[in-house]
Amino acid sequence: MSESDRALARRRLLLAGLVTLVASVMLWGWVSLHDEQVGGGARRIDRVQSQPVGPAYPAQPAPAKGDWRDTPLPDNWSGQRPGYEGYVWYRFELPVGVAALPRPALYLPVINMNAEVWIDGRRLAADGRIEPPLTRHFYTPWLVELPPAMLRSDGTPSRVEVLLAGHPGFRCGLAAPWVGAYDALYPAWRWRHFWQRTGTEITIVLSVAMGVYALLVWWRERSHAAFAWFGVAVIVWGLRNLNLTVMDPPMPDLLWAELCVAGAAWFTALFAVFAQRFAEFEDPGYQGPRFVPPLALAYGSLATLYFVSADDYATANAGFAPLAFLGVGFTFWTVWRLLRLAWLQPRTELAVVALGATMYLVLLINDFAIADDKTQLGQIYIRQYASLPLFMAITATLARRYFEALRRANRLARSLRGEVEAQREQLARSFEALREAERGLARDQERKRVMGELHDGLGLHLVSALRQARSPEVPREAVITSLQDCMDDLRLAIDSLDTTERDPVALLGSLRFRLAPRFATLGLSLNWHVADDLVAHELPDAQASLDLLRVAQEALNNALKHSGAKTVTMSLAQRGEALVFEVADDGCGFDPDTVAHGRGLGQLRSRAARLGGSLAWRARDGGGTVLRLSLPGQRRPDGAAVAQA
Repeated sequence: MSESDRALARRRLLLAGLVTLVASVMLWGWVSLHDEQVGGGARRIDRVQSQPVGPAYPAQPAPAKGDWRDTPLPDNWSGQRPGYEGYVWYRFELPVGVAALPRPALYLPVINMNAEVWIDGRRLAADGRIEPPLTRHFYTPWLVELPPAMLRSDGTPSRVEVLLAGHPGFRCGLAAPWVGAYDALYPAWRWRHFWQRTGTEITIVLSVAMGVYALLVWWRERSHAAFAWFGVAVIVWGLRNLNLTVMDPPMPDLLWAELCVAGAAWFTALFAVFAQRFAEFEDPGYQGPRFVPPLALAYGSLATLYFVSADDYATANAGFAPLAFLGVGFTFWTVWRLLRLAWLQPRTELAVVALGATMYLVLLINDFAIADDKTQLGQIYIRQYASLPLFMAITATLARRYFEALRRANRLARSLRGEVEAQREQLARSFEALREAERGLARDQERKRVMGELHDGLGLHLVSALRQARSPEVPREAVITSLQDCMDDLRLAIDSLDTTERDPVALLGSLRFRLAPRFATLGLSLNWHVADDLVAHELPDAQASLDLLRVAQEALNNALKHSGAKTVTMSLAQRGEALVFEVADDGCGFDPDTVAHGRGLGQLRSRAARLGGSLAWRARDGGGTVLRLSLPGQRRPDGAAVAQA
């Protein structure tokens, strides 16, 4: 915001402040100084006769004679009867012709505290509990119908007696009543009842609701302490205003009144702390006085201790003025802080808050004027109404800040989600490229492996067969044997390339199926045995399949060429988690020292090591050789096992 914009905003703030002051004074005058005017021929009774009857409830009608005194209304006991406690009779004559009115009624704007209405010595009705303990009807107007049957019909005026029960510590007394038709009196009663009862109850509900909302926002945004201070302050203010509506409190009346007054002090203290935290939140460069929060909280605590410790209303009222003076001081500081904030940060929402604070301060005078007035009765407290514009402005400001922060967080979350999605897609592409590279590397490695196997196995056999075929001295059967070895190596390599077959049973069974005819032509039996309790195993890859087949092929070739056996047996069995493969023959046996240093068995050990297993051989009882390959197995959750390489 430029400097010219700031200057324009400040001029607007000054103008709005002036308008607020004028509106506040007008509202104050309209509500507080309103002189009730009732139409429809209703008459106001400005003078009555009164007679005090002492602190005991009179169980009989008003005496016809006695110390009756002419009394102008309103009769404010604080000024006219200072220190008096108990009951007072008031009486006056109804105007002639009241009995002929449609639904004649009596309207009592103010009866502090409770009252009974009698007509010509007969009890008509009561407002509140007239006998101790009294109920709190000091802020409730009363409209009571006058039954025509109880009014005189001989042309002489009926007499109305009002028994008023006073209460120590309150502004007791009787304001001028009205007599007339019910329909003419009802609008005046409804107007006062709204401002004193219904409207106050609405402000209580709104205040507590705004306070709860602020606390919920603070619960989500713990870094903004202003939310918490405002929420607690507004809830305390709403509960304090129950003093104006609760007629029968659930505790001694003195304690209830003391807590309500202490609640007003706590609201002032908490709201002062809020004003400082709010200014620091809205103006990052501002740092409020460090002594204000502890001083304000000390004021709230001191007021509470004083009022709660008071044993009677006189003691409690004695400390009201100095503590109220301190509270007004905190209120002035709070309003000044909010006005200063709006001046330094000329934004619309802060200006509205400042104007609400100004209205609250101006109308606050009304409550203190009522409390100090010892002549009048019937004024309406309006501080609860003056606080609503301020509370609503602050709630709207805090809500806007919160929702702006929420929108920023949502935008940031969407941006982060977009970036995360872009990174995810990039990672997916990179991962796919990596997988493709790994597949290419695997293909290259597999190609190299197959080429190496073909070179070392099939290549050597082909070279050997070619040399044998070129030499006229080599028998034809030897050449055929070499070519058969070539075919076996080729088929072995092809079997290992089958990516779908990793079962040792299937691989070894296929090998036995191909070699059995060759063994048979040489007069040997090649048997194949699989244990019944064998658990399904699976080799991890093609290299492991080829290594297993190479071990089996080498063992079978040794038995075929060197053992002189008649029977060779292949077997697979389960030993715990291990898979055991054996090749046994009934040949001539072997020399362990010679075999241990042989080149062929060294290659078998290398392949067994790649399979993660162990290779052993031993002489067979009764002649012959047994070669054993043990492979570790890992049982799968479904009951199968995986042979590990």
